[in-house]
Amino acid sequence: MRKKQINVGVITLGCPKNIADTESLLAEFPENIRLTDVDKADIVLLNTCAFLGKARDEAYEKLAALKGRKVILTGCLTSLLKKDIFKKYPHLYAVVSGFHYPEISLILNEVADGKKIYAVSPEPAHYVDMPGKWLITPPSYAYVKIAEGCNNACRFCLIPKLKGKYRSRPEKSILDEIKSLIKLGVKEIILIAQDCGYYGADLYKKKKLAGLLKKITALKGDFWVRVLYVYPERLDKELLSVIKNSPKIAKYLDIPLQHGDPDILKAMRRPYDIARTLQVISRIREAIPDITLRTSLIVGFPGETDRHFKNLMTFLKTIHFDHVGVFEYSREKGTDAYSLKGQIPERVKKERRKKAMLLQQEISFRKNRALAGQTQRALIEQYDPDKKCYNGRTMRFAPEIDGVVCIRSEKPLALNQFHTVRITKADPYDLWGHAE
Repeated sequence: MRKKQINVGVITLGCPKNIADTESLLAEFPENIRLTDVDKADIVLLNTCAFLGKARDEAYEKLAALKGRKVILTGCLTSLLKKDIFKKYPHLYAVVSGFHYPEISLILNEVADGKKIYAVSPEPAHYVDMPGKWLITPPSYAYVKIAEGCNNACRFCLIPKLKGKYRSRPEKSILDEIKSLIKLGVKEIILIAQDCGYYGADLYKKKKLAGLLKKITALKGDFWVRVLYVYPERLDKELLSVIKNSPKIAKYLDIPLQHGDPDILKAMRRPYDIARTLQVISRIREAIPDITLRTSLIVGFPGETDRHFKNLMTFLKTIHFDHVGVFEYSREKGTDAYSLKGQIPERVKKERRKKAMLLQQEISFRKNRALAGQTQRALIEQYDPDKKCYNGRTMRFAPEIDGVVCIRSEKPLALNQFHTVRITKADPYDLWGHAE
């Protein structure tokens, strides 16, 4: 007997890893599911983030706003929820943690029949592999998750509590997904995990990111591969050599450093030898002179004095990152840092973030401006009728978090294709250029 059609809408909150999870869930939807706009849906799948209090607040706000529709909650927030959540939100019909994602087809149909489901289990010992993928990103790029969880013990972070220990995804599954994406015409493959540099250490008993990259770049097709979130202690000679020597690998590294003062880094339980960090950055630039470096920094961690912040500013001036995200420390229950003395007032956090961002704007502007006159390969993604130019990205820009290149051309340019562009001018975030 054919099951009735169910109209389902999807909302994804949070980081690229959640986007990848949503795409895997969509691929598991049964044939009687019809994807539709949220305001027309019978059931809404809400994939949540819970990394920060603001993210949890957003998830609850979205959930409350969906009153009148049956909601299935997935994502990081699920590990924090008990069964009494159903009493507070009567329109919530299912809470589903990652362990149960492969059951989403059955859960959807049971929710459609009016059943309430609490499918929350501890994070498994191995990666829950769902090789299917229904892309929700633009056609030019796709996120490929290579691992789940984290083994680091940073005092400010909830991820190990929310997502469990590090679990690498089998190499064959990753390669099979990338092959299918290349066949679809995807031009940029973005490898994501909480700590990409640790890939393979659990599953294969040795770190295998370099070997994985070699196998990816050996695949036929015209594409880039970009790696996000590699901690500096993972950047060995082999990995740098692979990045340097393959034209298919973006000369770009996102290295989350968190701070530039040894006392604060030690308090965070992050590597705190600043001299060694500077040596790592120097070694990266020596090996790959045209590398683009991004980092994330936290201001206002408990105990951060004016002297500590001054050291952070000096660190920024010394390293000259291409892109920097500066975030105010968020005090999160469940983290070791929550009970630390010396909590910093919100006003001070905001002031310090503003100062750090203004300094980085100056640095980024100088870096971008130095590119004027160069020719670079850009991935053309869309046409902007207001600016009368094409928006594209060179290897130095990751989607969503970095800038774009506004490209003027006398002739139409094919979207989702690479094109050579001569850079003509810059601002702190974006570039302008002319198609060659």
